[in-house]
Amino acid sequence: MKEQECFDLVYDIGETLLKNGAEIKRIETTIRHIAAALELKEFDSFVLINGIFMTARLEDKTVQARVRDIPISPINLGRIEQINTLSRRLTEKRLSPEDAYLWLQQIKQESFASTPLKIFAYAFGSASFCFIFGGSFWDAIGALFLGVLLALFSMSLLPKFNLSDIISTIACSGFVSILACLFVHFFPVLQLTSLVTGGIISLLPGVAIVNGIRYLFDGDYSSGWGQIVNALITALCVSVGVGLVLQVFDMLY
Repeated sequence: MKEQECFDLVYDIGETLLKNGAEIKRIETTIRHIAAALELKEFDSFVLINGIFMTARLEDKTVQARVRDIPISPINLGRIEQINTLSRRLTEKRLSPEDAYLWLQQIKQESFASTPLKIFAYAFGSASFCFIFGGSFWDAIGALFLGVLLALFSMSLLPKFNLSDIISTIACSGFVSILACLFVHFFPVLQLTSLVTGGIISLLPGVAIVNGIRYLFDGDYSSGWGQIVNALITALCVSVGVGLVLQVFDMLY
């Protein structure tokens, strides 16, 4: 594989890691080890939560550089783990660059979680947190159905409208709140607060806040504050969606 292709491979690996929510330090370490294994000269990189900057000097003395903006994305641990395995085999010379490129394309196409498994995760998480935060058994059952409906809404219907992350989050939280209000209206034994709490739990950015604080303690202030601001905006969007629906429901009933 030519130097230019090796450089593109390193950048592709780093970009895929960042798109799937890998930690900044992990990405920097991974691409530096791969660049050393591929013998890229004067390689340097700078990784933020929404972009990667990479440079290297080729044999003809030209400097190759690449910069790309990458939106903040949810974490996909399965894809991150597979790329870590790929990078280890590549640095240990157990995998050729050509085979690494083909494997990377397969990893990028793989889903790592079936639709039924995702629906189960939504439902189980909603029911569990509803019960943990003081809901009754029947509230947990109601939250379980909310989780299933939210999963179907967010994975099947919402992507068809190509909305921004902010509008999508508001729409999802509003959808959960509308269903919770309807559940309480037709089944008075249910508690509205418990249903909403369990239903929106999958929308809350808990991991993002933890990662942001970790980046700050590591001295990466730009990534840390960027991650925290993104988490706060997501939480604000959830509260806006819930608040609007509950306000309308209170006015009507």
